[in-house]
Amino acid sequence: MRPENRSDPSFVPRLAGFIAFLRVRGFAVGIGSALDCAHALRQISILDRDTFLAACIVTLAKSPEDVPRLIESFDLYWSTYIEPADSKTRLAVSAPPSPPPDGVDSTSENTPGFRIAVDRAGAVRIGLYSPDAPSSGHNLRLLDRKRVVAIRAGVRRLRREAATRPGRRQAPARRGSIDFSATARHSLRQGGEWVEFRFRKPRRRRAELVILWDVSGSMRDHEAVLFALVHALHRVVRRTRVFAFGTQLDEVSGLLRGRSYFHAARAASGHLRPMGGGTRIGSCLEDFLRRYGRLLHEGTTLVVLSDGWDLGETVRLSRALQRLHHLCHLVVWVNPYADDPRFEPVTAGMREAMPHVDLLLGPRDFETRTGFAPERLAARRPQTRVGYRGKAFIAAAR
Repeated sequence: MRPENRSDPSFVPRLAGFIAFLRVRGFAVGIGSALDCAHALRQISILDRDTFLAACIVTLAKSPEDVPRLIESFDLYWSTYIEPADSKTRLAVSAPPSPPPDGVDSTSENTPGFRIAVDRAGAVRIGLYSPDAPSSGHNLRLLDRKRVVAIRAGVRRLRREAATRPGRRQAPARRGSIDFSATARHSLRQGGEWVEFRFRKPRRRRAELVILWDVSGSMRDHEAVLFALVHALHRVVRRTRVFAFGTQLDEVSGLLRGRSYFHAARAASGHLRPMGGGTRIGSCLEDFLRRYGRLLHEGTTLVVLSDGWDLGETVRLSRALQRLHHLCHLVVWVNPYADDPRFEPVTAGMREAMPHVDLLLGPRDFETRTGFAPERLAARRPQTRVGYRGKAFIAAAR
């Protein structure tokens, strides 16, 4: 590999060509991963092959199985330096055969190869013919019935935990204020003597839900379980509004209302926009505040389903989430990576969001009976908040 300088304008197109080359070979490299790789290369010397390769592995490999394939692709792409053409004609460079991308049959006799071309501006173009048209939406996989039932049970537990705001109606209780009417009726069994007092306390009202569902490309591996969670939340809690976002905000409540899990998945698959283009959480939250901020009040629980990867300005994310936190009753963040015991919110978006989150959960918390145990909830709370002015929080003492 010929040494290249990061300040050289020709290196950026070469790096973009490498990302495109990986996508051709079946790697799911999103814009966020590509930006992470570019930022990492700014901090190291790319003249050192091992360091350069290590940076690519850390930022671009999604699983241990991807590492050997990435090393092979790295050596294949960077082994030969491609000089930009000075004329208007493009320089075609033959490439050795490579594994086909996902969804293409490698045994097909008519499977075409791909070509790498460098135009006069130094941009690397990689083309591959595909007989399939690009997807017009999401392809939501269906979970088995046992997992769906378990998720619905977990949603009911979340509903009980989130509904901590006292209402006007009273309910019998072991402690609280004396219920004189109930005490008088009970005393008739003792000949009219008030031997035992009856108590009552305000009945908890069910909190309304507003769901913000991240449907960007980085959530592709988790969209099946997250959609099952979204559908269960909308089905169990009557007053629920669902919004999907990636780079734009779109309400999808109508796709779930009155539909079974199967029919709702089919409707959502055809309606949602194709994945890709990154995620702009801060911009979408600001759009939600501007268009639907009236939905939030002291009885609303906001549920955000996202991994926290934000390509926009994280300051906008923090500012918008702070405003949402002030308007609603609770902010619950469901991160698909929070199921890992070693998970830490280290991404820029999650770091900005955590000060305004009341409860951090993972999808697996909804599938297990111990997911909402008091000790588990205490560990999932980023901070302990105390109720004030009659506003009760999920962190209130039991």
